[in-house]
Amino acid sequence: MKRVILTLLALTLLAAPGYAGTKDIIYASESTAKSLDPHDTSDTYSGAIERAICQGLMGFDKDMNIIPLLAESYTFNDAATEFIFKLRQGIKFHDGTLFNANAVKVNIDRMMTGKYKRSSLMKPVESCQVIDDYTVRFSLKEPFGAFVNAIAHPGSLILSPKSLETYGDEVSKHPVGTGPYIFDEWVSGDHVRIKKNPDYWKGKVNVDSITFRPVPESGSRLAMLRAGQAHYIFPMPAEMIKVAENDPKLDIIKQPSIIERYLIMNTRYKPFADVRVRQAVNYALDKDSIIKIAWGGAAAEADSIIPSNLQFYKKQAAWPLDIEKAKALMKEAGYEKGFEVVFLTPNASNRLRATEMAQQQLAKIGITGKIESMDVASFYNKLEGQKKDDANPIPFIGFGGWSASTGDADWGTRPLISTDAFPPAMSNFGFFSDKKVDDFITAGLASASPDARKKAYADLQDYVWKQAPWGYLFVDTLMAAKVKNLKGIYPMPDGAFLVEDAELTD
Repeated sequence: MKRVILTLLALTLLAAPGYAGTKDIIYASESTAKSLDPHDTSDTYSGAIERAICQGLMGFDKDMNIIPLLAESYTFNDAATEFIFKLRQGIKFHDGTLFNANAVKVNIDRMMTGKYKRSSLMKPVESCQVIDDYTVRFSLKEPFGAFVNAIAHPGSLILSPKSLETYGDEVSKHPVGTGPYIFDEWVSGDHVRIKKNPDYWKGKVNVDSITFRPVPESGSRLAMLRAGQAHYIFPMPAEMIKVAENDPKLDIIKQPSIIERYLIMNTRYKPFADVRVRQAVNYALDKDSIIKIAWGGAAAEADSIIPSNLQFYKKQAAWPLDIEKAKALMKEAGYEKGFEVVFLTPNASNRLRATEMAQQQLAKIGITGKIESMDVASFYNKLEGQKKDDANPIPFIGFGGWSASTGDADWGTRPLISTDAFPPAMSNFGFFSDKKVDDFITAGLASASPDARKKAYADLQDYVWKQAPWGYLFVDTLMAAKVKNLKGIYPMPDGAFLVEDAELTD
């Protein structure tokens, strides 16, 4: 069977167009684009493609440091309730529309309607006012210490007002921004292609196009790279690292991340509403084995609800593997005989393997069920379709992952475990709700003082770790691979990537 699969792959590669000697890049990923509307995107992969097309007032460099983009500077008051941004002049959108303060207001007002997946980024905003053609003022309803981080988030990218007027919400298939690349084509399930912006305000773009192609099977991604049919792959399958390292044509990239992986438990389903059951799940998980086998060792066991590289992280005591303790908790909660669930997961090779291992491990304490795997877009569509008032909630455990793309503890917690974050508003797909957690999250945003925020998030982590809203797993080590003559594509700690400086050398 393996020989047949490899033969078919080889024929596919031979039939694909050649790219050697051109300035066209193929980026192969395990993920599939869900949307190209930054205000209505919830996945990191789509957001990274959007960042090549559109820009925000602020953004992040490759190390997640906040940098000015369409804004040249900003000021704020001591109470963190008013922020004024001075905008760059002389910039045009790809459709020729002038970038100015009105363009900013059109985009912010759209987000403030509450209709979109990233509307929550502007939830603290009372109003966005145009002071003059190149100055905007944000007045907030209450202090929000992480507001500049929210402005830098890819969900706050600025679209052409003309494109919004022309396409409405169909702008998700026709994005128009100010970035280094112009949207060219999206063939659903196959690829997204962007082409260089010849009039980019920062200067010359070095490649003609970049095609983002979903390849969920890990071995196929690496085979494409080695055959010259891809220039960059992410993630690089850790279990095949030796093969890649021995290929003189390739470079391997490894770096820490802020991507945390976990098992989502639907707490609308009665057993998971009991903290003892959720704790039992954590005692039953052999995280070390999952990391070694499913993730090829390219991860570190989670030791807080947020990763260690995130602002205001505080280390917690590990959940040890203790099957007897897990069984005792299940018995105490009244589930000694266990119960059935559905295991949901994206079909990417490593996520499916991790879910299979978790399925086997949880069976030891009586939690059993079948696996449903699907592409990443379908997986999140399924989770987003859950309702808090479902009469018959699905008893699911889902393989989750999150990168706090603002670089701040707020975005590593509020969208995932606050009561306000139930879908479709944000990404609390397990419907976990706890007033103390909500109060800690509110306290973390009530001041711009780093000391006050640090205490609030330390208290939050101490408390919620024991409440076990998730089955805690691990934090990724980012691994990518590229051909040696490709420069300037940078992986980011949140699992996104920057392609502005991409270049193919001779």
